Amino acid sequence: MHAPPSMGASQCIDFRFSIDILIENRKWGFSMACKIYDTPAAAASRLAEVGVAIEALQRAVADGHAKRITTTSNDAPQMPGTYAWAQTLRTLRDELLPLGWRKADPGNFSLTINDKRKINIVVESGDRFTRTRISPRTKAVKGLYIEAAALRNRLETDMFPETVAEELRRVAALLEYETYVLLIHITDETYVAELSLPDAVEGNQIVSWKERIFIPDTDDPFAAGKPVPSLDEADEIDVPVKRKA
Repeated sequence: MHAPPSMGASQCIDFRFSIDILIENRKWGFSMACKIYDTPAAAASRLAEVGVAIEALQRAVADGHAKRITTTSNDAPQMPGTYAWAQTLRTLRDELLPLGWRKADPGNFSLTINDKRKINIVVESGDRFTRTRISPRTKAVKGLYIEAAALRNRLETDMFPETVAEELRRVAALLEYETYVLLIHITDETYVAELSLPDAVEGNQIVSWKERIFIPDTDDPFAAGKPVPSLDEADEIDVPVKRKA
């Protein structure tokens, strides 16, 4: 039996975590629960507070999908995902920069920045649990910068503990603001996305989130016909050791 979808903001937990990881995350202060906005009304309300229009995000992800399906079997294996990511980023900036946002690419970490709202947005590819009530992970991250973004989001301060590596503290200070991730899962057949706030990176993946805002489908808000994975299904999920690009 499928768990019913929640109304508005609720809690999300990654059921793939082992007990050891749960204990370790609590030890280092990682968030094990997050606010999740999983209805069109809740998402629209929260995005209005953040300062991003749903339509801008929808167009960005739709363009990423459109670009992906232009690839053929003669392209290099990584190109469908690369094209989808790059076009999503491009359209996101096309939508937001005329509205007063700006862009920066420190260390090839592509930020779209709103100085008035004091937030950053980056685009990352997520696994098949993107926009489900099971907590997703990123397929790939860009090393030090995304780790620094998670650190800043988690601590909510410019004052970083001395126990944090000096280089990580330096990069976190450069980011200035909280960093949201436009997490996309795009295949040839479909695409989904969420705008989420990471707070922990482990094993080169984002593994924990403070906040998740589900982006409704353009033609079918929240894809009401898609079942939410049940707890029983989640119990059978294995954490892969490696992911292919």
